[in-house]
Amino acid sequence: MRDPILVREQFYLLAHDESRHMRPRLHVPALSAGLAGATVMDLMIAQRVTVETGTVHADRYARDSTGDPVSDDVLALIMDAQLAPSLPDLIRGAMPGLYERTTAALVHKGVIAEKSSTSRWRRAKEHDLSDPGIAVRVRAKVGYRIEQRDGPSPDADSLCALVAALGLHGALQRGSRAEIEPLLHQVIRDLPSNARRSHHPIGEAPVVAAAVLRVVQDLATAAL
Repeated sequence: MRDPILVREQFYLLAHDESRHMRPRLHVPALSAGLAGATVMDLMIAQRVTVETGTVHADRYARDSTGDPVSDDVLALIMDAQLAPSLPDLIRGAMPGLYERTTAALVHKGVIAEKSSTSRWRRAKEHDLSDPGIAVRVRAKVGYRIEQRDGPSPDADSLCALVAALGLHGALQRGSRAEIEPLLHQVIRDLPSNARRSHHPIGEAPVVAAAVLRVVQDLATAAL
């Protein structure tokens, strides 16, 4: 079993508490928005899409599969749109069923396993990590990045942007929010210039994360 390399699956692990049977650290709608944004970032890393002035543009000459069914489906949403979709619209369109599909994919890959429950009152499924070290390594990837022990990398920098946007500072287990916030934002500020130097489209990851936050805020307002 290999550690997940997709931003979406790594974000999923950060957004769950493995000490509490993978209980979500966010409300599922907010988590789903984060997973949708992470999928856009995966497509950016694969150089299948670019983000320009808040809209998402697909490479229409590349027709092969990304190797990930969820990414393929989100890519199809972009390809099928008459006009390049805005980031918030794409995130909302990708959200339905995304949490369940990501959970199922991680079960299929053996990263998490459904926990059998003997309680007849328990309704929600619980899961455990097959290897607790996976969550440790994902946390360390982001932690080493914000501490500048590791250099820029597309997935670590993307995860920093999502953690900052959705307030998942505590998931890193590296201190208080006040201590972690400036470290995260230093990575985010440097991300566009680092991406330009490496000729990589992940420089727009902060824009994607901001769109995720906007969608989550809209969901919260709609619920009032």
